[in-house]
Amino acid sequence: MIITVASGKGGTGKTTVAVNLAYTLSQTGKRIRLLDCDVEEPNDHLFIKPDFTQKFQVTAFSM
Repeated sequence: MIITVASGKGGTGKTTVAVNLAYTLSQTGKRIRLLDCDVEEPNDHLFIKPDFTQKFQVTAFSM
């Protein structure tokens, strides 16, 4: 199942809803992937304080 929380306007509570939904689902034993795709202020990590166990090399290309 894929759930998306989206809006074009800032300050609508998207992050709060997404983080709480992910947390609630994780408490039921579901495996969760929470992706914060905000270009300007990705801040889901401020709410959940993740413990990163893996690192990946990422290369950006400019056209």
